Amino acid sequence: MIESSTTPTPVVAGTARWAVPALLGSMVDRMTQALGLVSGVLLATCALLVSADVVARYVFHSPSVWVPEISIYLVISAVFLAVGFGLKEDSHVGVRVFTNTLREESRIALEALGYVFVFAYSLVFVRFGVMMVTTSIRRQEASDFLGLPLWTVKLVFVAAFVALALQSIRMLVSRVADLAAGGVSRALSLNTLGLLGAAVAALVALVLVSVYVNLVVGLLLLMLLLLGLGIPVSFTLGLVGAFGLVRILGLSDGLSGTPQIAYWTWDSYTVMALPLFVFVGHIMFRSGLADGLFDFCRAWLGHLPGGIGVATLGACAVFAAVSGSSVANAATIGLVAIPAMEKYGYDRRTAAGLVAAGGTMGILIPPSTAMLLIGIITDQSISRLFIAGLIPGVVLFLTLSLATVVISRKRGLGSGLERVSWGGRWRATGRASGALAMPVIILGGLYSGVFTPTEAAAVAVTYALVFAVVVKRMGPRQLVELVTEATKTVAMAGILLAGAMALGKVIAFLQLPQTVASFFAGAGWHPIAVVVAAMGLILVLGMFLDGSAIALLTMPILAPLIAGLGFDLLWFSVLFTMNTEIGLITPPVGMNLFVIQQISGVEAHQVLRGSLPFVLVIALTMLLVALLPFLSTWLPATMG
Repeated sequence: MIESSTTPTPVVAGTARWAVPALLGSMVDRMTQALGLVSGVLLATCALLVSADVVARYVFHSPSVWVPEISIYLVISAVFLAVGFGLKEDSHVGVRVFTNTLREESRIALEALGYVFVFAYSLVFVRFGVMMVTTSIRRQEASDFLGLPLWTVKLVFVAAFVALALQSIRMLVSRVADLAAGGVSRALSLNTLGLLGAAVAALVALVLVSVYVNLVVGLLLLMLLLLGLGIPVSFTLGLVGAFGLVRILGLSDGLSGTPQIAYWTWDSYTVMALPLFVFVGHIMFRSGLADGLFDFCRAWLGHLPGGIGVATLGACAVFAAVSGSSVANAATIGLVAIPAMEKYGYDRRTAAGLVAAGGTMGILIPPSTAMLLIGIITDQSISRLFIAGLIPGVVLFLTLSLATVVISRKRGLGSGLERVSWGGRWRATGRASGALAMPVIILGGLYSGVFTPTEAAAVAVTYALVFAVVVKRMGPRQLVELVTEATKTVAMAGILLAGAMALGKVIAFLQLPQTVASFFAGAGWHPIAVVVAAMGLILVLGMFLDGSAIALLTMPILAPLIAGLGFDLLWFSVLFTMNTEIGLITPPVGMNLFVIQQISGVEAHQVLRGSLPFVLVIALTMLLVALLPFLSTWLPATMG
């Protein structure tokens, strides 16, 4: 789906027929943006409460019993209130390989069809969410410690999907207006009508396949079709999951179970860490917390052969230990590093490719949102998963740096940097100390057991907000914009996990992991061959989907299979994450390629060419970790 705008849709010349819809649409946009702000305030409040509770526990030996409870309800409200704002801002990731090849008229028509699906999905949540509220009132459900009436939280949940429904209508009307403005309001071209007809016919056919032939095959093909039509991954997973539940449980139970699964997925203190880490990554990106990182790394590493490139990788590694996001990593460091590398002799293609590759460390070096999702899906210790990625992350930094030195010396790149004096190094360290302190706090707290992952995320948010106010001196207006903007990514994560969990229930009902395991056992495959096949599947999926979507789609099936073959899930999770890193810089949907293109002006195919040597390095490093499992398992084994 293409990005929307809060600006009212232009009125078609000679008529005012779109004036009222445009005005109402503008009101809906303002409402969902206001809900985005409310979501950000709730997340910030949650972070402050949890951080205060950590201080109360370790300083005053007086932890509260109510903070975890109230924090969960704040996060449930925050995550879903922002969903409509996320739709408005086009933050819900979709596969647009096919739709981007179409004529504009056909592409807009398919987007309109997509908003019809989003509207239908939101109506399910509203209709059966109201039942959740009335049931809660009738049963007088209340929280354990504070006695809060739970119907109030569930009412906020319903209101959030009312806002999503309104926003989807607003986007649908906007696309119809776009078609009208193009002069095709009375009769779409035969090509577009044929495309829409074929899409609807294919959907009906796959529904029939699911009902009368094979449910698993039908659901798989239905998911692929919806993704191909450009429906965001989060809503595709939710729609397919809801349909699967209907087929298994019946119409009423299947539809009512869909919002219940979404709600109970987020009714967890552990899951809270996901939106908080996403939140802090965006705050750091926008507040300038990492401004001094590149100068710090340049001061300490710039004198090496190709040192400016090594310094760039160092900045990427340090920022990865704070943000947990590869896209934020590449965007933040790339803005500073690419011009600097060009200044010292790097061609733009190599500079852009290096940043695209270095940014991938964001989902390997802890804290990692990818590892967090894997932990939630597979019920592993998230702290151990985080620490499992630390040594492989350092090894990847070293191998990428070695490759950078070799390439730079061979091509004569990055020369001309003098060794910085010790005084200059310590001054650069002081300027970067605000950002450097955060990974020490997070990783030290996780490894020592002082923090749970959720508490680490809350402390990181609090730290970033205090830094933005005290050091960057951001005023109320800037803070409002910062907090609001951050929630659009939170919304994507929220609805993505909710949809995936619904699909996960279907997978569990159908016993797909057991079926897949039985197939491989019966086929006589060697366990190593199964792992290689799984890695191949992930590599192919990484060319079309982001790592979070791949984890949510495949881990419910792969994790039991791999564990059943006797492999360590920590080891496999690290390999899985490194494999999805490659997907971030491979077409057609390499997120880092397009981020670097946007900030540098270098065409995506040129960024890809510049990153190819480093893709090979990532693949070889992944092979090294595969052959030496202790690189990912030793450090977690030393934790208490």
